[in-house]
Amino acid sequence: MKNQDLVDYLRECGVCQFCQLRYLKARGNEYQNQKEYFERVSVEFIDESNGTSDPANKKKRQNVCPTCLDLFSNSFKEQLLQAILCTDIEKYECAGIVVAISIPIVLQLRQLSMWYALLDKFGSDISLDRSPDVSLKEAIKLILNPTICESLRKNYDINNGLMININLCHAQEEEGIARLGKLNNVVHPPKKGHKLEPISRSLIEKKYTPLRVGSELFKEVFPVPPSIPNESLKLDNISLLGPSTYVAGRYRKISRHLSHTPWVLNGERVMSDSIEEIIIRNIAPHFCDDTKKVNFMSSGREDVDVRCLGAGRPFVLEIQNAFRVSLPPEQARQMKGCIDASQKISVRDLQVVAREDLSHIKMGEEQKRKCYRALCQLSRPVTTDILKKLNLEQGFEIQQKTPIRVLHRRPLHTRPRTVYSLKASVCQQNKRLIILDVVTQAGTYIKELVYGEFGRTKPSVASVIGQPIDIVALDVMEIDLDWPPTVTD
Repeated sequence: MKNQDLVDYLRECGVCQFCQLRYLKARGNEYQNQKEYFERVSVEFIDESNGTSDPANKKKRQNVCPTCLDLFSNSFKEQLLQAILCTDIEKYECAGIVVAISIPIVLQLRQLSMWYALLDKFGSDISLDRSPDVSLKEAIKLILNPTICESLRKNYDINNGLMININLCHAQEEEGIARLGKLNNVVHPPKKGHKLEPISRSLIEKKYTPLRVGSELFKEVFPVPPSIPNESLKLDNISLLGPSTYVAGRYRKISRHLSHTPWVLNGERVMSDSIEEIIIRNIAPHFCDDTKKVNFMSSGREDVDVRCLGAGRPFVLEIQNAFRVSLPPEQARQMKGCIDASQKISVRDLQVVAREDLSHIKMGEEQKRKCYRALCQLSRPVTTDILKKLNLEQGFEIQQKTPIRVLHRRPLHTRPRTVYSLKASVCQQNKRLIILDVVTQAGTYIKELVYGEFGRTKPSVASVIGQPIDIVALDVMEIDLDWPPTVTD
């Protein structure tokens, strides 16, 4: 089969020039340099924008392409671009886009019909199990996407680009699906007690190739080659989905009456605010409209009555459908000022980070060292012997069962944990108070480490000194996680 013979037949069937190139397996910018590619593969080029090469038959193509339904026509491209510009695309601050085009099933059925037609025409030169054309999905990437990017002056960015979702429809869609359903009943009759597999694009790709369905059977249901339609594709709707933006920072918790996340007990709010809500309401509106879908993550958490001091605890906001992907320093300062005004928490080092950096959060939650300061109380004055027992520079290993107070959200396990060091000093104002500086492995429950929780933590501070000890107040002093990077302000 010569390339010229293939293209002559496609032209007889009314196939457009872009689709002719698909059947010639054109790639990349070969769709933009059509004349050059046709000459390279020894095919006569006809400039369809001006008419045919035959002066006696100088007439522009009028028919709708039977294989792409004018998906690649200049008029449809223009219609598509105008529709995109009529959306609120201007509010999205991003240099890249991703174009996702959903095509009707009837379009796939027409590709299949042309496959059968080429088999009838050229026989063994056409494969039974491999489509003879560049797929529509691939052709959209090669033909439409560059045009849209160029017109919008955007780069194609599959990772961080604004997603433009385009749904197309066609007047013959229902008819095509009904025909396929009829064919499906014959080729794959339903077994007793089983439902028919629903009609879908994947069903066509999996079960309908000339290798699986004979030509004569297919022709009983579908015209071969595909008929020239009266109508081209129509634009159903366009929706925009911004990229996910990740805003990181560190928070310091000043209040001893603030939960980490919204605290609801038996359907009632226990506290009116939380760390998560304060941070989200002061940062997220800069990036998105729907703050309810913002995901708050942090490197561990502290109890309601525990402060977090020092450099603070790393956190990240995952903001979906963001219309901004940057955080100017001035805006960051305003956010920090508003959060500080709550007098419950403060933040620092606000910045936009990459998705790959989120691994730091999980790593810090379980693997890093954390430093605590606990104010503890004995029933009688502290002795020198007690201080000696509690000054353990070398540290020790403990076995810690999941505390009873968190069993509602954590599975019951006995976890080995390392206490790297323990240092004790007596409070000068009250000789029954001990100040404990503890450096532990992340994930250690400090309150239970102190009083032992009925022997569920072994050993504990209580078991080391041989008497009960209560924890009066607890602060997180340092989290050994050098992330996110410090922002100079």
